[in-house]
Amino acid sequence: MKRRPVRLLKGYAAYDLPMSADALHPLEAARLAALAAYHILDTPPEAVYDRAVRLASAMFNAPIALISLVDAERQWFKACYGLDFQETPRSISFYAHALDHDGVLVVPDARQDHRFADNPLVTGDLHIRFYAGAPLITPDGQKLGTLCILDREPRAPLSPQDGQVLQHLADGVVSELELRRMGAVLARREAVNAAVLNSSLDAVIVMNEQGQITEWNPAAERLFGYTRDDMLGQDLGTHIIPPEWRAAHRRGLDHYLKTGEGPVLGKRLQLAALRRDGQTFPCELAITPLDLPNARLFTASLRDLTDIKASQDALESSHRLLRAVVDTVPEAIFVKDQDRRYTMINQAGAAQIGRPASEILGQTDEQLFADDVAQASRLRDEGVLLEAQAVTYEVTDQLPSGARRTFWSTKLPSYGVDGALTGLIGVAIDITDRKTAETTVQHHNTLLRHRVEAAQLEVLERLARAAEYRDDDTGEHMTRVGTTAASIAAYLGLPEVDVHLIRQAAPMHDVGKIGISDSILLKPGRLTPEEFDIVKTHCNIGSNILSGGQSPLVVMAEEIARTHHERWDGSGYPTGLQGEQIPMSGRIVAVADVLDALMSERPYKRAWSQEAALAEIQTQAGRHFDPQVVDALTHLFTTPAAL
Repeated sequence: MKRRPVRLLKGYAAYDLPMSADALHPLEAARLAALAAYHILDTPPEAVYDRAVRLASAMFNAPIALISLVDAERQWFKACYGLDFQETPRSISFYAHALDHDGVLVVPDARQDHRFADNPLVTGDLHIRFYAGAPLITPDGQKLGTLCILDREPRAPLSPQDGQVLQHLADGVVSELELRRMGAVLARREAVNAAVLNSSLDAVIVMNEQGQITEWNPAAERLFGYTRDDMLGQDLGTHIIPPEWRAAHRRGLDHYLKTGEGPVLGKRLQLAALRRDGQTFPCELAITPLDLPNARLFTASLRDLTDIKASQDALESSHRLLRAVVDTVPEAIFVKDQDRRYTMINQAGAAQIGRPASEILGQTDEQLFADDVAQASRLRDEGVLLEAQAVTYEVTDQLPSGARRTFWSTKLPSYGVDGALTGLIGVAIDITDRKTAETTVQHHNTLLRHRVEAAQLEVLERLARAAEYRDDDTGEHMTRVGTTAASIAAYLGLPEVDVHLIRQAAPMHDVGKIGISDSILLKPGRLTPEEFDIVKTHCNIGSNILSGGQSPLVVMAEEIARTHHERWDGSGYPTGLQGEQIPMSGRIVAVADVLDALMSERPYKRAWSQEAALAEIQTQAGRHFDPQVVDALTHLFTTPAAL
């Protein structure tokens, strides 16, 4: 690209640049990032923006009206009225001057203005003479472009009132962009909620007050044999509850709807459920009532006691800001003179103050608000008037009505036709409801996370219990291993949270034995080498069962199941890890597991005494076991109070 000298805006040095000077604006990178965040560039025409330019054209009797968004190398038109192209090079846009201009930029006759006299838009086929552009300013103060009107004939400058109207139209465009952005955020959150429900390992069913199913997750499809389409709108009782319990189910639901009390709600119940093929099977069920703003639903979780709300999209829908001008704009818009007296206020602003506009005009904040509110407003007003700079801030005020509301406010200096400071313009957007919605979303996300963690713990407990039931001789082996392992971990000084995780996860160390044949697992005599090789696969089986979990508990359980048969000298299995390559959790459980196995009576051996078992483990320190773990066990046995 050929480089040519460019005269920069006031306050910037002169450089030889290949593009317009405003590319050197110190905040340009942030401005471009803000524009990209709206994902609006190169999108098809949309009626809401087309109406904006038609309205601007009609209100100002202008043959051309544009919504111009300024990218790094071009200005792109989201909506055009009076032109049939979508973009121009940024280097010939009027935007370079609008970037550092406060308020609406008005060029009465571009041929007479040295900034634009040689501009191709002026000298070329378009013959642009008049330009008025109101900046599209985001809530955090970034200028995305302009809403502008153009004419091929010179015009008189806009009056302050007309300038305000054009700015209000531009603010309405920004409000629509904000709604579009927030809608995308909400859609992503809804997608996350749907993914949590669909990926759950638990059967989650939601029903309404009539007992009709409104949600049925994939785990429920696998468990009961019905697809989601089969079950939506169907009666819960007639499909998954055995006939002998349906009347009780109906009575319990009716009782709760009448009294708000339910003897089975919030409890874990062992009962029979009915599959599609007519088979009944035992399951654990928990039912939780959900009182939503517009409905009452019930969540049924089977097998794992999770309270995930299958059909709840807990996101609060964002309110729609009506895009209009002056008195139809929902935001408070006002103008003050240099004495800080109100000279204009719209209906939304008057409603916030609680007085008709006729009683507000000519008054100051000291005459309308409480002292603390008035003083804070005065300080900001004086800053704008003295420094001639815009301010944007968040504030919570008590209105004259007594209500406390939070606003996102902008105040900027206003100028007369002669360029002299005349006062200030203010816009106050009420964001109270939005902040409340954000708080609600955070609360629901926290609640959902806690319930998922509880469900994972329940799954681990039930898998451990299932593994114990494979072999009656092991008794409470898994529980004892967890207790001993936690005591060792505590003595070694592991963080309390890790001690707690080891206590909960250690019982899962042999969960992989679920996949070992009973003929081998329960064999009363010694195993053949081939049989022992099969038994050794339980480490990988257990790891595979537990892999993929995200919570610290599931991650540790998988780690223990995979590594508790590794040996300190590297002769263990399944991968031959050595020394500190073996995770601490695996080293601890290895000692606790062998200790309990030695001290437990089995069909093929008698139980060892505590002293004999400890002596055997001590002889294996540095070979089978981590010496420091053996030392910890020795201390615990010689100091019974430490156990």
